[in-house]
Amino acid sequence: MTYAKSLYCRDRYRSLVVDCDSMTRQAPPVVDLPSPVTALGQATAIAVHVRDPHGVRRLEAFVEQNGIQYRVWENAPTSRWTDDTWSFVAGTNATPQLKDGTAKLIVVAVSNGLLRKTARLERDVRVVTRPPVISVDSDQHYLYLGMADLATFNVSGTFTEAGVKVGDQTFRAWPMPGGKQGFFSLFAFAWNIPASTVPVAYASNGTGNDVTSPIVFQFPKKEQPKYTVHNLVVSDQIYAEGNRRVGPEWLGRSRGAFCQD
Repeated sequence: MTYAKSLYCRDRYRSLVVDCDSMTRQAPPVVDLPSPVTALGQATAIAVHVRDPHGVRRLEAFVEQNGIQYRVWENAPTSRWTDDTWSFVAGTNATPQLKDGTAKLIVVAVSNGLLRKTARLERDVRVVTRPPVISVDSDQHYLYLGMADLATFNVSGTFTEAGVKVGDQTFRAWPMPGGKQGFFSLFAFAWNIPASTVPVAYASNGTGNDVTSPIVFQFPKKEQPKYTVHNLVVSDQIYAEGNRRVGPEWLGRSRGAFCQD
């Protein structure tokens, strides 16, 4: 064997060793859920984000309950997708075998690399097929523009969020103090909200099954406060003086909320 041929064989052997070493160190795909999933309803939207420099060969999703796995989604993306998000819908509409109770969401991603490394993501979820039930106190609430009030209510069934909605504003609920049954919510009726807006107590179980119940209220027309909007122009001199007296943090919030430069 000539010297040049010997060098070629040696270099070729080293390159093969390096290639094999890099293959054995190939990492599996990285799988995560951009939006946490805690409950599955009739048709719950789920997004899965996968990263793999070699591309993604196959994606599958399962729901496991009582030791039985149900395939709820599968996809075979092309190998060029190295960092992307896929969406699918899972729930009792497509998998009627699922029953109310605990379950497990499983996502499996297979790399397009030579070793076909596999990643598996598991999340505990709760299957919820029935919406919660909400009942509001029967007391009549006297509401005033720009002021606050307190409502109490009971929620039964599975829910992840509850409170009071006034227009597009949401006020969360808190458990009643002293171990009493039910919840309360301190809500505000903003000065610029139309008087015809009906505040409602609401409860959600995280699967799109939101329920609401109107609050009994009345607007005392003769006692409503009057509000006037003033467009104030704050000069740099006034702003500098206010900054010196009350501090930049407080004044910055006030200026951003009420004034325009």
